[in-house]
Amino acid sequence: MILLINPKTTKSTELQTEFFREPNLGILYLAAILDQRNIPVEILDLEQYYGLESHNINDLLIEKIKHHKIIGITSLTNTFHLSILIAKLVKNDSRKKIVVLGGPHVSFKYEEILNKEDSIDFICVKESENSFPELIDLIISILNKNGLIHDYEKELNKIKGLAYKNLKGEIILTDFPEPVKLDNLPLPGRYLLSQENFYYRVASVIINRGCPNQCSFCSRQKMSPVVRIRSLDSILSEIRDIVTYQTYHYINFYDNININRIFFHDFCRLFIDNKIEIPWGCELRVDTITAEDAQLLKEAGCRLVATGIESASIEVLKNNLKYQDPKQVVVGITHLKKVNIPIQAYFVLGLPGETELSFQKTVEFIKRLPFDSSDTINYFAATPYPGSRLWDERDNFKLNIVEHDYTKYDCQHIIFETQDIDLKKLKSLFNIAKETEKLFTET
Repeated sequence: MILLINPKTTKSTELQTEFFREPNLGILYLAAILDQRNIPVEILDLEQYYGLESHNINDLLIEKIKHHKIIGITSLTNTFHLSILIAKLVKNDSRKKIVVLGGPHVSFKYEEILNKEDSIDFICVKESENSFPELIDLIISILNKNGLIHDYEKELNKIKGLAYKNLKGEIILTDFPEPVKLDNLPLPGRYLLSQENFYYRVASVIINRGCPNQCSFCSRQKMSPVVRIRSLDSILSEIRDIVTYQTYHYINFYDNININRIFFHDFCRLFIDNKIEIPWGCELRVDTITAEDAQLLKEAGCRLVATGIESASIEVLKNNLKYQDPKQVVVGITHLKKVNIPIQAYFVLGLPGETELSFQKTVEFIKRLPFDSSDTINYFAATPYPGSRLWDERDNFKLNIVEHDYTKYDCQHIIFETQDIDLKKLKSLFNIAKETEKLFTET
């Protein structure tokens, strides 16, 4: 009855060989919750059909849609156009079918979307592990009575984190949902992914949610400012589940695993004490890494540390509320390299306050880091994702957004110019940034 769809990500040529795709955890969690409630659910993850021609994907969608009454679609900013195309395919099959969107992009653009797109019935805003199953329960109950969904506005309004257009044409946004209790969630429904077209070799595991920071380029804080950390028992259960699949050869852990130092050390000891051998990597803040931290990561079997450095300019970092000292970044990286842990370092070009001089300073900073051939540099173009301060405060930042095509909101295109650097110069600097990447990514 329920079909959950993950649109095919728009892949930039520059990124194809640098990033291994991972299953969409949002859909896997929702599928597991529905399955736990004995609600028939199917996942159509179009990432698994990499290489399939567009017309074949279209045929696949049409065939799958025929057999389901409720279709949930996840949406990132640069896949939003695909979500809408899929929603229209659903309504072309039958106007009676229900389309629900979720994900970060639609959480912040729900009003515009509902006013513009008549193929969308509901939008689950922010975390949806509670709201989506409640909505599904209500829809099934109404359909079993042969009722009309929008006649039940009173019941719909009891679901927190839901946006929709009522019979009067008014946009309704219910109260925001309470932060999801991570240990109450079932393990992601990896068993529901198609095994026939299995594409993934890397599994991703969320160990915490929420962010207390206010970095201008990120919407994570607005999705949920409340930091929650999973129990070690819950994480261990998921690791053990993953290793039962022969397809996964590596695990990435998100988000910053050292957001809490005590947890960070206990997390590393989890691998040591339980003799977990599957290779793994993580995201963390490198500016707080000590020699003890680095040694513990090494003993735990960490194969890669990914970290956002963004810029070597303290002024740029402060202007974007990224409170990180470049000197401490060097200290942390040095500790990690002494125990031979590879690093994937992320930098951003074009943040408010960026000048040609600050960019040159960052490039020189990169060249001085104690990196070797095992390390990777990724330079991204600053991108004003809906929900980020770059988007919400673009006038205050004096940004001139020159690109409105969401398919290019992939951090590989210049989206805006600033009062300090115009579009032509930014594009020129981005070319230099990409050449800087090659110092470490080309053998």
